[in-house]
Amino acid sequence: MTKQNERSDRPAFARKRKLRNYLLDVGLQLRYTAFIIAVAVVLTGVLGYKVYQATQESSRIVMMTVQADPAAGAELQAQFRSSDRIVLYGMAGFGVVLVLSIAAAGIFLTHKVAGPLHNIATTCGQIRDDHLPPVLRQLRRGDELQSFHAQFAEMYAALRTRAVADVAILDKAIAAIEAQVTRSPELDLVLAELREQRIRKQLSLAPTSE
Repeated sequence: MTKQNERSDRPAFARKRKLRNYLLDVGLQLRYTAFIIAVAVVLTGVLGYKVYQATQESSRIVMMTVQADPAAGAELQAQFRSSDRIVLYGMAGFGVVLVLSIAAAGIFLTHKVAGPLHNIATTCGQIRDDHLPPVLRQLRRGDELQSFHAQFAEMYAALRTRAVADVAILDKAIAAIEAQVTRSPELDLVLAELREQRIRKQLSLAPTSE
């Protein structure tokens, strides 16, 4: 099989995996990621300031020992200034890399919570719209809230089982009324309502069109 065919055999969701797939709940994910970044920035800033203070103190002590030789002192001063700049640039670069790394890790980790919550919210919307498809979307391996989602799935299965039982009861009621040779107009109205209710129930159990 060629590489082109291998790429074409990959699932569509694997080829279309983008940043927005990880930001399912932007407010939740960015809020917690920003909090973690803020803590990291503060800690890095404090550490960097302490390191810079230490280098400055070392420079001051060395310069005091070479005051007897001004030429050597000037050269050492230039070297220490260059060293201080390297320390500052290194700390700044480390801070940028740290922030970017924490941001990526934060979004990835919060996605493992936001994903299941998005899944559950979507299912709740289906229940609200009176739609109970036979297959409930499962969580991915590594997602959080596995235990909670399992209990949610049991509740969903119970709701669907009751809906199926309602259809069976409606079928019996409709058949019993239709079996009567003579029916009053009021009973015909009841029969029409039962038929409409059965249609709605049956449609609510239909699979999704996706």
